[in-house]
Amino acid sequence: MKLYVLRKWLPALVALCCLAGLAGCRSSESAKGASSPEVKDTSPVIAEINGVPEHSAAFERFVKSHLSDIYSQTSQGQPGGSDELRSRLFDEFIKRQLIVHEAQKSGITASQEEIARTVQEQRQQTKAEGPNQEAATLTSNERAEEITSELLTLKYYQQEVLKDVKVTPEEVERYYEQNKTRYQKNGFYVREIRVEKKDEAEQLHQKALARPADFSTLAREHSKAPNSAQGGLMYYEVGQLPPVLEQEILPLKVGGTSRVIQSNYGFHIFRLENRTEPLPFDKLKKKIEEELLSRKNQDVIDAFNERALGSAQIKIHHDRLGFNYAGNLKQAKNGS
Repeated sequence: MKLYVLRKWLPALVALCCLAGLAGCRSSESAKGASSPEVKDTSPVIAEINGVPEHSAAFERFVKSHLSDIYSQTSQGQPGGSDELRSRLFDEFIKRQLIVHEAQKSGITASQEEIARTVQEQRQQTKAEGPNQEAATLTSNERAEEITSELLTLKYYQQEVLKDVKVTPEEVERYYEQNKTRYQKNGFYVREIRVEKKDEAEQLHQKALARPADFSTLAREHSKAPNSAQGGLMYYEVGQLPPVLEQEILPLKVGGTSRVIQSNYGFHIFRLENRTEPLPFDKLKKKIEEELLSRKNQDVIDAFNERALGSAQIKIHHDRLGFNYAGNLKQAKNGS
């Protein structure tokens, strides 16, 4: 059973918005286009966060959104899974709702336009994942409610938690110097045909020379190498292959085919597809900056979440959960 990653699309949105510049992500939270008035939730209160009630219906939406494949395999509308699984989801739900509360206190809202746009994106993604996923999707109202919570979380992170996070040019250069070998490797992509007998190798070599564009097809049909299903395609760094093979590959021009080469593994024919060369710092600066910023953002978010959770007063109503809670949340002294 496939387990969806918790908050499966929020981290990607955080990264995309942060890379585009936080200033550009800070949309107006004016009344214009604000989300519609909330319908009163009459489902049982299963927890309280700093005195604010959290209802079972909201938790079930969260479960349905994050584990839709599990939800679709259960009966009577109750998501399946072990007590341990639901406890982990409950912990994630409480953490998310804690940030939602902070966003609401800060006056942050999600507009109808933002909600509708995200709903459409999720529908397209669900449709692309196939009919099994489509059957397990949220209803329109449930999806809008869940997306609203995720957008509030995202916006709060952007506007309050990550607003001062940045990467300096000195940090980028220092990281490059410390990891220079990572970016300075020479390599090449080749396709390989490997067989056990020389006469078969010679016949395949003639076919490869006569029809160079069919090399990948010949590899799939005849090669005994593990990469045959990929048309023999592999990437190697200089020095990775045995010298008897590499010395025949390196002189080739891109698109060139080697002679038949014998090794302890059999008889080989290679076609050089492409070469990779070390990238200069100027071409790597932006990529390194984005990578460092993403790491910083995640570290700051993790630290903030830990502090917020540690100072929160959480009361769990175990008798209303519908499962045996085995999570890690520390409850308030008067919690039940």
